[in-house]
Amino acid sequence: MGSCGVDYLASVAAYPRPDEKLRTEKLETQGGGNCANALTAAARLGLAPTLVTKIGADGLGDGIISELHRDGIDTTHVLRAKGHPSPFTYIIVDRQGGTRTCIHTPGATLEPYEMDEQRISSVLEGASLVYFDGRLTEAAVPLARAARLRKIPVLVEAERLRPSLELLMAEADYIVTSAHFPQDWTGEAGLADAILATAERLPAAHWLITTMGTRGAVLLERPPPAGTDPRTLPERTLEEILTAELGPQLEAARSGAAAAAVSPPVACVSASGVCIGAGEVAATEGYVRLAYTSGRDPSQAARQAQAAAQRAAALNGDPDRADSYRGSGSLASGTTTGVAAAATIAPGLVGRVTLASIADLPKDAVTDTTGAGDSFIGSVLYGLATGLPLPATLRLAAVVAACKCTELGARPGLPTRSQLAPALLHSTVV
Repeated sequence: MGSCGVDYLASVAAYPRPDEKLRTEKLETQGGGNCANALTAAARLGLAPTLVTKIGADGLGDGIISELHRDGIDTTHVLRAKGHPSPFTYIIVDRQGGTRTCIHTPGATLEPYEMDEQRISSVLEGASLVYFDGRLTEAAVPLARAARLRKIPVLVEAERLRPSLELLMAEADYIVTSAHFPQDWTGEAGLADAILATAERLPAAHWLITTMGTRGAVLLERPPPAGTDPRTLPERTLEEILTAELGPQLEAARSGAAAAAVSPPVACVSASGVCIGAGEVAATEGYVRLAYTSGRDPSQAARQAQAAAQRAAALNGDPDRADSYRGSGSLASGTTTGVAAAATIAPGLVGRVTLASIADLPKDAVTDTTGAGDSFIGSVLYGLATGLPLPATLRLAAVVAACKCTELGARPGLPTRSQLAPALLHSTVV
């Protein structure tokens, strides 16, 4: 459940300065939206997803539906709003800087009353997993709660601060965040401390993945209930584990392959013929008692988080609701968000840490990163739905994201199963 719309992508040599005019090198009109993109990735891998969203009863909406159908996505629960346009986004792709800038125009809001008991029951019938992209939160929370009551796993994406997102994350079994979300939400100065603080505020989540662009992805996995005595485990900072242990392991693996002049096996061939190799994965030996870095300042973190919430609300044209972007309500028994959380988080979270590198892709093959995170999440959905081990899921997600980046836009570069090495879809070895 989440966003769906149309993307207008303009590829330019360099991002324009104020009052500057320039020509596009390429212009594309494609389907977009985090949720719709992720489900497209999952569908091309072999799943049969259903999309819950709201678009306009207009020509753009007709095109959106047609494109989703071509990829085998069920649109039974895509609501059409009469008299409202479908959502759309202008995306400027800077070839020189390797960035993309998005300006989004939303459509009609999916209201909570539209997610009544009958629709919720219909949506969840036969579902093995429910994914939320973090939008439409007021309507999404009832669906997430109903899924949990039915023992259907819930994955929530935390791309950026959004109103009442913490209420949706509280219902999640699995969380996937962007690189900047943990620091924006918690105010922590360092990413490692921010990931740890995010995980501690979401005690119901079995694991949390943070994607970091070219730096790969971090997985923080909780142990099974009552399965580990924290007193018997070594205590280490997450920062130390990532920079002094797992990071060097990944670098050594890559350096060793380069020194031996051994190319990684081809894991995927893009539509344009680019050969992509799977990345590396390194993990701690078992579970570790995780600690914050020394010198951490919870008071400063609270101030930074408040400032980030105010910025997010302003960028969303919602400056009077900044508190809802940060959150201050109870997430679970004994847990809070906001300023109080900085003082109430208990130290010593136990977890297993995994660091995954990006896939092996020639730099000159990267055309556009739009939708790379969506393709990563679509691959994670596939891994969860098919029981793929987490390390294998991370490898698959990195390869799919790399393949997506070989084409302009969020969907044209998404691979089908036939483009992927069979082992990538079924095992831990590529």
